[in-house]
Amino acid sequence: MSTEVEIKFVVEPQVKSQLEALLANYVIVEQAIKPLSNTYFDTTTSQFRQFDFGLRTRKSLNFAEQTIKTAGIVRGGLHQRPEYNLALEGDVPTLAAFPADIWPEGADIAQLQADLIDLFTTDFERTMWHVQLPNSAEIEVVFDQGMARSGEQSYPICEVELELVRGDIDDLFTLAQQITQLNNVRLGNVSKAKRGYQLAGLYTPKIKALTLQMPTVETASLADIFLATLTQSYTHWQHNEQQYLENQDINALVEVTAAVALIQQTLQSYVDILPEIGLKQTELVWLAEQLSAVSSASQLHQVMVNNGQLIRKFPEHKRISKELQALQTRYVDFSDIEKLFNSSRYACLMLSISQLLSQGLSGVKLDTAKVLSFANTQLQSSWQSVLDSLLSAPTLNADDYLAVQAKLQQNLLIGHCFSHYYTADRRDKFRLPWQDILQGIDDLALLQILMDVAQQQPEAIATQIKKILMRKQGSLLDALEQTRLQALTMRPYWIEE
Repeated sequence: MSTEVEIKFVVEPQVKSQLEALLANYVIVEQAIKPLSNTYFDTTTSQFRQFDFGLRTRKSLNFAEQTIKTAGIVRGGLHQRPEYNLALEGDVPTLAAFPADIWPEGADIAQLQADLIDLFTTDFERTMWHVQLPNSAEIEVVFDQGMARSGEQSYPICEVELELVRGDIDDLFTLAQQITQLNNVRLGNVSKAKRGYQLAGLYTPKIKALTLQMPTVETASLADIFLATLTQSYTHWQHNEQQYLENQDINALVEVTAAVALIQQTLQSYVDILPEIGLKQTELVWLAEQLSAVSSASQLHQVMVNNGQLIRKFPEHKRISKELQALQTRYVDFSDIEKLFNSSRYACLMLSISQLLSQGLSGVKLDTAKVLSFANTQLQSSWQSVLDSLLSAPTLNADDYLAVQAKLQQNLLIGHCFSHYYTADRRDKFRLPWQDILQGIDDLALLQILMDVAQQQPEAIATQIKKILMRKQGSLLDALEQTRLQALTMRPYWIEE
């Protein structure tokens, strides 16, 4: 058994020549080009996927092996999985040949063998360089290009993988950072096996809201909470990045921005106790700016999907609907986002987060008794900033609510980071009204966008649309004011009774 430690990039074919030029600066211990054919297997009931195992055969010119990869860790583009490689005779794996202790308790090996089916194949050319770094660390770099197939379905493979042969994980990241400077590279967090399951129709990735599963307060340190928040936010970010690139679903991009915002807020919350780390807030600020129009594009999408009744009240609503669709594209254009996600600066940022997660935080050593104290301080400080803002004024108009949107978002994000350490009833009773207010502010922002569209219409049409929107805004403000004034009277959940 060996533990595979590698970093994967999804790339474009032209990256190969750039990669060759980069690696020419290093000592090449060995170089080879060979065709590879992999076949991935599971049972008719997907038992291996339920085990979180990968089972494949691999064949080349004078070579055949069978491999099982057991459950491991994927953090960003860094993959760490135990794998078992054995010689292969024939075309189908022999499960009984693998060590008995790798199987989950109660697994019926004979039945698994009888139920095996091939799911999909990958056929590609692999170019391999065995590279030695100046500090004598050794890394195997491969460029894979080919196709994956399952029945009539197929998708292209074009990847770069860096596998640590000798040295430390930091050596892997040293070379990986140089690869991020090439054009059209993106960290890959989806394995060939998972893509194959998707190709075979056995796995359908979904877009879900960001949720956190946190360690218990009795055993957690602040470092544990910090890393759990970052790890899960980053995983959510990468999952939805892939979903957007595959499906161009604006909801996936919304989830990317939610994850970026939570990582930004987490770093800000811990700024006074963090050791020096390689992840810079300035890069996250840059990315947030690049994605700043996503919220408006999403709001327009929602109004066209869920609020068609409102649009149909507009005179010449069919023409205006087309204008709104064009406006959504101007806010967020797929080609621009695709270019961003494949840019060197973006790849470097993603790799920096991955490296931080792989290193942990040995510089943060706080005993568990301080977790709630730290959380209480963060929450109270943020809440006081809310009380000192327009949100505590006697009355607010639409512009006032829009002005405090960012501050309320920040407050709720801080609460999200530590929400697991408070009684759910008290926590949710306090947070839900403010979440409703934030949703109401989003609706006000959408009405403002529609107001701007109305301004571009002929005067008579603009006047009619504005009347409709002003009535809608008035009703929304009444509901917001009622909810806000009631929410301000509630006792914060982090303050003891």
